[in-house]
Amino acid sequence: MKVTQKDIAKRVGSSTSLVSRVLSGQAHKIGVNPKKVEEIFRVAKEMNYVPSPAALMLKGKKTRTIGLVVCDFYDPYFAMLIGDIQELAHIHNYSTLLVGFLNRKPKDSDLMPLYKHSVDGIIILGTGGDLSWTDSFSDIPIVRIGHGDHKNLALSVGVDETDAMRKIFSHLKCDLNLSNAAYASRSMDAHEMRRKAVVESSQSCGISVELLTPSEKDSDFYAGIEIASSMLSRGTENLPQAVVCATDTIAMGIIKRFHEAGVRVPENVAIVGFDDIPAAANYIPAITSFRQPTKRFAHECFNAIIEKSDRRSASIEGELIVRKSSMR
Repeated sequence: MKVTQKDIAKRVGSSTSLVSRVLSGQAHKIGVNPKKVEEIFRVAKEMNYVPSPAALMLKGKKTRTIGLVVCDFYDPYFAMLIGDIQELAHIHNYSTLLVGFLNRKPKDSDLMPLYKHSVDGIIILGTGGDLSWTDSFSDIPIVRIGHGDHKNLALSVGVDETDAMRKIFSHLKCDLNLSNAAYASRSMDAHEMRRKAVVESSQSCGISVELLTPSEKDSDFYAGIEIASSMLSRGTENLPQAVVCATDTIAMGIIKRFHEAGVRVPENVAIVGFDDIPAAANYIPAITSFRQPTKRFAHECFNAIIEKSDRRSASIEGELIVRKSSMR
């Protein structure tokens, strides 16, 4: 639970107003005993007290600082988003404050910089997850790039998952004339939403799909290796004609394992990734991937903070980039 000035006042046996004056640097104006001032600061430090963002903002004008909360530092897709947001911030003379979680699990200690520094708004990067922590920042605009709960959000913007899978399966059917495929993903919110779109789009295109998920893995790459190994264990003659992956990194793991087993991509199995991270174009073979409009996401979220837009949610269409991994 967040420590308040009232908690400090109770500990030192003083009034809350006195503690407030001391912590705001006004002790000398009201003649507070130096020993009492020292005690208040010492107790505040011991109790890990940090002033609320609202209190800090009341002291002056906008800080021209935007907080970025990253749900997974290991995901290269988020690196692209951070770059696009930083570019916009530079253009508009804003600074960014980067914080984040490990494995998408928020902790108070991860958010401490946001408590310590005043920000004009917060951009969350990632789908799903617990948003209860946003209650502490209800007086500033909070936006998200991703899908899920809209709790305390001024805007939630993400890719149109249905449109994305419709384009992918249309490519597999119309360009490659395939009749079956597999969908490789991990058990996480973003991949589950994509999974639903896979089922709907594959059925409408007349392609049968097997849904594949590994045991709990913290890495998309190793999840891809495990999924590929599982498919190979059934014999190469039983491999699907294509594998659609929830991320490019899963696709990379599958391609690596297939290569080790002598399975050729795309001759034996076509591979399609998602996100179009920079490494996708440089992989061997270059990976067909669905490109998320990251610059558009960044623009929408940035404007929602600095212009206080009234939109609550938006799904934006992306583009399928066809490369060697699905060309025959």
